Amino acid sequence: MLQPRKASLEVIVVPYEVERADTAAARAPAALLGLGFLKRLRQAGWTVHQSDVWTRLEAGAPKDRIVAEVARATARAVANARSQGRFPLVISGGCLTAVGVVAGLQRTGRDLGLVWVDAHGDFNTPESTPTGYWDGMSLAAVCGRSLPDVYKPVELRPVHYRKVAHLAGRAFDPPEIEDVRRLSLTVIPPDRLREPEAGAEIERCLSGTREVYLHVDLDGLDPQDAPAVGFPEPGGPGPGRSPALPGGSAGAGRDDIFWDELRARGRGRGPPTARHRPAASE
Repeated sequence: MLQPRKASLEVIVVPYEVERADTAAARAPAALLGLGFLKRLRQAGWTVHQSDVWTRLEAGAPKDRIVAEVARATARAVANARSQGRFPLVISGGCLTAVGVVAGLQRTGRDLGLVWVDAHGDFNTPESTPTGYWDGMSLAAVCGRSLPDVYKPVELRPVHYRKVAHLAGRAFDPPEIEDVRRLSLTVIPPDRLREPEAGAEIERCLSGTREVYLHVDLDGLDPQDAPAVGFPEPGGPGPGRSPALPGGSAGAGRDDIFWDELRARGRGRGPPTARHRPAASE
């Protein structure tokens, strides 16, 4: 369980998978709350508040408008939590929520680093994606490489890929692998997460940043430990093999590490995709 660094926590619920609110993934945040998630946080010592993100746009509105509106509402909720001195914990139905989270955190004006835990790269662009699935472009959008109609309306300032550490990735599409190599994106696969060198690589990515956004997709874990995901990938870390994330002595100069997206996705939801396991050096 997370150890409280602040007395007050804002749980921000974003019940969307890309533009849809009617999928198993979109319904997962409500299911998690129904299992007593907030009660467990309170038992751990947090004062817990909850806010919910919705859009008034009709379901038939253009996809990019819905996603941008959800991102704007998420950014407002995150910024509002910060202004009240609350730690924002975002629970969503998809990785694209990260656009709004990052935009909201950036309103402090401080330099932001990213730790991205996901079995998949999320580094595709509309030109490279084999499926067209926007969640698979989430990290690329946060870095300003994809979906400008989503990140520009929310006034996100693209995060440089050198300030990103991608952890537990093991299922990248071939164009993603090419871009990872070309841009020298830091990717630490599961079998290297506990190595001292891995911690040093993460710290290099976050050097000079004052805040860290920690994005967690549960498919980053092994399916034996997190089975209720839409795109399970074997070979992930279990609870005993989680990465040594910053926040100890090496990360003590940073003000906050923000958690986002503890999500459970219904099995079989989402378009099929061919995935390739990157080599350890990638």
